Amino acid sequence: MIDGTGAPGREADVSVSAGRIGAIAPRSARPARRVIDARGQIVAPGFIDIHTHSDFTLPLNPRAESKIRQGVTLEVVGNCGFSVAPALPGRAAMLREYLASSAPWLPFGETSFADYVAAFPPTALNVILQVGHNTLRLMTAGMDNRAVTADELATMERLLAEALAAGAWGMSSGLFTAPGAYADAAEIHALARVLRRHGAAYSSHIRDEANHVADAVREAIAVAEATGVHVQIAHLKLSGIDNWGGAKRLLDEIAAARRRGLAVDCDAYPYDTASNPLRNLFPRWVMDGGIPAMLERLGRPEVRVRLHADIARDGLTTSAGFPRGTSFASPSRRISPTRPARRSARSRGAAASTRSTPCATSSSPTAARRASSSPR
Repeated sequence: MIDGTGAPGREADVSVSAGRIGAIAPRSARPARRVIDARGQIVAPGFIDIHTHSDFTLPLNPRAESKIRQGVTLEVVGNCGFSVAPALPGRAAMLREYLASSAPWLPFGETSFADYVAAFPPTALNVILQVGHNTLRLMTAGMDNRAVTADELATMERLLAEALAAGAWGMSSGLFTAPGAYADAAEIHALARVLRRHGAAYSSHIRDEANHVADAVREAIAVAEATGVHVQIAHLKLSGIDNWGGAKRLLDEIAAARRRGLAVDCDAYPYDTASNPLRNLFPRWVMDGGIPAMLERLGRPEVRVRLHADIARDGLTTSAGFPRGTSFASPSRRISPTRPARRSARSRGAAASTRSTPCATSSSPTAARRASSSPR
């Protein structure tokens, strides 16, 4: 038995009654209606999948067998600044369009966060909801590339407070893409102070995960320093061959912040594949004004010439984790909807060897590139 406290595994009997653990003993003499012989197996608490977007799928598939059968019993959703609520009057269509690449099957309509929570179906696993900063910004400033006004910020603060009162665990940000990328530090700090008042947390898909990842990590740490809120740096990684080997420097910065008493943590995913809507891989200027403006812009030959030149010079946008040195062919194979990617034995072995490496101690270039860790 591994009990989740960090203690070594040990042999024990676990007694369960009415869905709860009643006792743990080296050898139980209690009578039981059913005995499960788990000798040679591991008994452990359910895994917490700390970073998912299953708020897009659980309403359609509440049995969640793909997670339950892996031992996941709790998911944290609403990550990377994306959430399905709130959707203000006149803004639901904008949110539907914005999330169409991730959740085209969801029926978007006007809703408060409280109504969204009330309508969320019973699911086979437990769910922690977050409200997305990108969603809050869409509800106020839309896709405008500018600072929010005082009135818009006040509306965002109100919507955030309402979501927290309705049960949201905290707020996530996606500063790597529009419209979150248009937010400055003052905007994030103001919202983080709302989180602090409610005892809530802040998780961030930081502004850059490649050439400027150190600055992006410092920006996240600064939120904890300025507001006292707990900061979770989501799926920490160093993308691009230019940045391999830099993990120790990043982790040292996070460790130094923790020694100063700041509540800063990071998580990582246990695979070396990434996915993003195509628009997130383009330079940020392509998205100015929203999706209709982007589509109109891409229809102009001179814009495509500029875009081609930018990608040839800089690679796909570093903020989305696909910088210079990334193969265009590899992502197209890895995201096939009909079959898993074929991976070399060397790649599979390397991934397996780092799967249990905690984020807080990974320092090798390989671990940095994959940012691997086990669920917790």
